[in-house]
Amino acid sequence: MHRDTQQYSVNVRMGNWVEETRLQSEKIKTFLAKRDRGELLVQKSQRMYTSLLRPIVLNSTSEFLRYGEDAQLVCSDIRFPGWKDGAGGVALSCSTSDYRSELDGLGPGCTITASPLTESCVRNCFKICKIGSNCEKGKPLMFGDTFAISPCISSKPLFVAAVMPRLYTEQGVSGHPALKLVDAQDAYCRWTVDYWRVSMREEAKGLPVPNGARVVLKHTATNLNVAVETNFRIATFFGDEYEVSAHTYKDVSGCEKPQNIWEFVTSRKSSGSEDDDGMNDDTKTNK
Repeated sequence: MHRDTQQYSVNVRMGNWVEETRLQSEKIKTFLAKRDRGELLVQKSQRMYTSLLRPIVLNSTSEFLRYGEDAQLVCSDIRFPGWKDGAGGVALSCSTSDYRSELDGLGPGCTITASPLTESCVRNCFKICKIGSNCEKGKPLMFGDTFAISPCISSKPLFVAAVMPRLYTEQGVSGHPALKLVDAQDAYCRWTVDYWRVSMREEAKGLPVPNGARVVLKHTATNLNVAVETNFRIATFFGDEYEVSAHTYKDVSGCEKPQNIWEFVTSRKSSGSEDDDGMNDDTKTNK
């Protein structure tokens, strides 16, 4: 019985080997060229980490929060399980979903989270930006003012917005509108603050916001409050962190829960004061 046998040419096998060797050599040259130019993915990732975790010194001596000033937004009543940081609380922070798009890791679509890392750095420090001619840089922010929030350092203008989902798949993991960075200032980038005590909100309107004051950060387009979603975590390049959304959590008396109570921190001495804005029994009742 005859069987067909495939015949191989020595020249063909040698040609294939030469071609494979050439391709491998080209890949190595390309890799080395990218490494020398700093274009490798691992190099971009390292630059992103370095950029976003670069320390920011908060040393304001002003009594009140001012436009254009670096500040953190800290939800001091919320604790992240297993986190041993002595400062406590969680800080509003920029994450990133695609570190290849921007050198500093920040860009449109970047997710805003609540991180247990509260040491002031680029990713968790923001500026209060003016909207309109009455909000000049350096002037105190007033209760009732409408303003925008931007990262303290970024390679392009960016603003914190509550993204209103058009499809179910665009919702945050909690099902509530998620906070993200956008590159165009529109109605969904506008915010205002109310005093945390319900009984004193009308009285506080028009007064400057003290540094370290406990406030409710409200999205003006929806009248919803910025909330730490303690039941929903997001996996980020910095570890698991809480989702942040536009959603109002209230107790049986109609007062905001701790997930909605924030502090503007412009100095490490501003947070956790022992006065009316510090942590006390009234924090839970909000009355």
